[in-house]
Order: sequence, then structure tokens, then C-alpha cells
Amino acid sequence: MNPELNGPAPLQDSAAVADQGGPLIARRRLLRGGLMVAPVLMASAPRSVMAGGAPGVCAPASSFASINASRPDLIFTCSGRSPGYWKQPDSFSQWPAPYVATGSGATLFNANSAFGAMGGYAGKTLLQVLELQGNANGRDAVARHIVAALLNAAKGWTPANVLSVAVTKSVWSAFVTKGYYEPTAGVKWYANSSSPASTGGLIAWLSSTMPN
Repeated sequence: MNPELNGPAPLQDSAAVADQGGPLIARRRLLRGGLMVAPVLMASAPRSVMAGGAPGVCAPASSFASINASRPDLIFTCSGRSPGYWKQPDSFSQWPAPYVATGSGATLFNANSAFGAMGGYAGKTLLQVLELQGNANGRDAVARHIVAALLNAAKGWTPANVLSVAVTKSVWSAFVTKGYYEPTAGVKWYANSSSPASTGGLIAWLSSTMPN
């Protein structure tokens, strides 16, 4: 059975951390503490505080997979918005160009400006993908988060070296093609799990860039 379709745990805004000792787990707890530790980390890494909402601690995928808290140069702040925010009618005016939420010009998920002909949701708009229900641990859940990540990146609410438009597209391309994304050599991220275990997860990382 494919891991990305049947993750071991329900979707959460941040990854569940294994209850075990060791410096790696401690570092992962530090990053995933979110806003509680943000002031301390921001003091060490004050760059890239994005506009648009309360910032949260985030890191590039390769750093998130190892969480080296002794490297403040790899820790940033993101102000991305969640899939729930972007699908609300009150937020449609915030959609960044070239993406359009509704109407005859609504952006298709498989459009060249979005995820291309092999995106996997032919005929659906970005908004319709955001509105998909269920499948909390699988492809639809990743797709909802990847649309939000795309809009956040285009809006400038995530640092380019954490999650740019180009990186967002490459993450989805890898996931839809192989069923996982490799943030660094030897690590595979499925929707809500990873191999080796306790090295992250795709939705967990995407969610860390969306504190609002």
C-alpha cells in the first residue's frame, strides 16, 4: 500500500514529534515550537520577516529534515497563510498575480502558470483543489497545502530560499510522480510520514511555512 495514501496519523498543522531522546529530537522540538520560540530565533536570524501576519519559525526543506538548531543561518521566519485562508471569499482579492480564484479566468491547477499538464487535477481550478475534502493523509491533503504554498510564495510571504514558486512546483512534481519528495539525500517525505522516521514529512514542512 502506498504510504502517501495512508499516512499513520491524522493531518495536523505541525508534525508530531516522536517521544524519544537525543539532540536531533530536541532540535526538532525547538523549531516546531513555532511562535513560542520565534522571538529567540528571530533575534539570531532577523532577516526575512515577511509582511501579512504574525511570523512563524521555518526552514528550507533540507534543514527541516535535520533541524540543526545550532545553525541560525538556516532558520527563517515565514508569514504564509493556510489552505483554509486562501479558499475564503474574503481572501480572493489577496490572490497574487498571475493566479485568479474565481470567474472565467480562474487559474487551473494544471495550467502552465501553476503545476503544468502533469499536475494531476485536470479541469480543476486552484480554488477547487483548496476545497477538496477528506484524504487527510494523502494526495489531496498535499495538493491543498501545495496550492497555499504557491500563493504564499507568489505573495512574498515565504522567503525565496525557504519556499519559492519554483521550489513549490518542483516539490509537487516530485510528489505526484514518485509519491514522495526528497528534501535531502537519503530522506523521503510522504504526505504525513517519512523514511527514515522522525525526519519530517511533507505536510508538516509545508505547514511550518503557514503560521497564519
